[in-house]
Amino acid sequence: MFWNKKKKRIEKIELTENGFQVNLDGKITQFQWTEIEKLTGFLFGRITYDDVCLQIESENETAVISEEFDGWRMFMTELYKQIPELNEEWERIMYNPPFERKETE
Repeated sequence: MFWNKKKKRIEKIELTENGFQVNLDGKITQFQWTEIEKLTGFLFGRITYDDVCLQIESENETAVISEEFDGWRMFMTELYKQIPELNEEWERIMYNPPFERKETE
């Protein structure tokens, strides 16, 4: 008998020497801190919970990561160091009120 096992997704963000890389199911997208042109935070409403997400854009690459990614907290800590003008409260602000689509650049 064969069991229908759903393959676990790879959702990971890792810091590198001068930036970071996003691994989404084996597709690696690399960014340098100095190349980031735009960050857009938003709340993605799932059926029973919300997921804080961040779209990262450079001239040549775009990636969307979420708080569910392995490495999210370490990435966010470094992001606040690299971009000090970023409001450190944006994640908390995204949750109020819950299940409502919000977006911030």
